[in-house]
Amino acid sequence: MIDSNHQYRINYKILANCYDEYEQGQGWTLYLVDNISCPFTAEYIGDSKLSIAPNTLITVLDLMNSEYDSEDDFEHFIAMVEAEVGNVIYEVPLADLKVVAANEKTEQAVADWKYYINL
Repeated sequence: MIDSNHQYRINYKILANCYDEYEQGQGWTLYLVDNISCPFTAEYIGDSKLSIAPNTLITVLDLMNSEYDSEDDFEHFIAMVEAEVGNVIYEVPLADLKVVAANEKTEQAVADWKYYINL
C-alpha cells in the first residue's frame, strides 16, 4: 500500500530548506540512506540497456550516489543501487525497481522517490 503523504514528506522532510539541485540531491541522499535497509528483494521493472530481463527478481545490495565530495562533483541526482542477479552485480536506477520484500521504511522511501521523479 502506498502512503498518501508522499508530498508532505518530500516538501517538509526531504527537501525542506533545499534551494538548488545540489542541496536537493543531498536531501534525497540523506533520506534514502537513513530509510533504506539493504539487502532487500525487488523486481526489475525497467526497460534499459542492461542485460536484466523485465520482471526479474534481484537482490538490492547497497545504495550508490550516497556521498559527494563537493558541489563540483554533483551533476543531476539519480538514485542508483547496486543489485545482484545470479553472480552478476549491476548498477540499477532505484526507480526501475518494484519492492517485493523489504521493511516498511524501505518500501516508503522507494515509493517516495518514485513519486517524486514522476511529478
